[in-house]
Amino acid sequence: MASQLILIVGFSDFLLNIVPVILFELIAAIAGIFYLKKNSTRTNERYFVYFLWLNVLIDVLGSYAGVAYFTDYQIFEFIKGTPFRNNYWLFNIHLLLTNLFFIWFFSSEIKKVVLRKILLLLSVIMTIVVIADFYFGSFFGAISKTSAIFGSLLILLTILLFYKDLLVSEKLLKLKFYLPIYISVVLLVHTLCTSPLDFLSSYFKTSSGNHLFVSLKVSVFFFLNILLYLTYTVAFIICSKRKNLSY
Repeated sequence: MASQLILIVGFSDFLLNIVPVILFELIAAIAGIFYLKKNSTRTNERYFVYFLWLNVLIDVLGSYAGVAYFTDYQIFEFIKGTPFRNNYWLFNIHLLLTNLFFIWFFSSEIKKVVLRKILLLLSVIMTIVVIADFYFGSFFGAISKTSAIFGSLLILLTILLFYKDLLVSEKLLKLKFYLPIYISVVLLVHTLCTSPLDFLSSYFKTSSGNHLFVSLKVSVFFFLNILLYLTYTVAFIICSKRKNLSY
């Protein structure tokens, strides 16, 4: 009975952490559709909205591991004892795709072709290195540190180059209705705060008695994800009011 009670309490905490985030993701994605109906001319913004819907799908699908574990594998029993009992494999793929997407998103805002080509080359190198890490590393057992570090550094570099380009652009005069600036600021905060935790997560696990670190990571990710998608939603609403602008 005691073990069942622990599972029940754990399942409740799991739902309380994941459901609000998915809800905010869904709200942001819906706000994105509303934005596209008002302003649908820019390719990268259109794909950003599609990307948000992909995030919703990935997080809903990825919740299978928690549901299985906290129901003692009464649900999704077929994954018990298999590498798929954890959802690391899914989120490793998602992390790589996310890194590549945001590098492309911000590089598409940079005017200098040579900078875009450099970022493209670095993206290709990152993809090769990360896939090699998936093959030789713990693809099913942990978030790829290589992907987390390499991807975060490239995203930060791309955002800094994006800001540098923005300083000499006319867009600087009307940032209020410029969607990429909102995305860049909140993504910068999110990346700087979560990347170290992703890197350290393979060293601090509940199985090793590091419950405090795991609880801290869950709480930080929860609030940062809420901030991330709330900012996206507000940005869509503000930028949907722009009129007669060339961007």
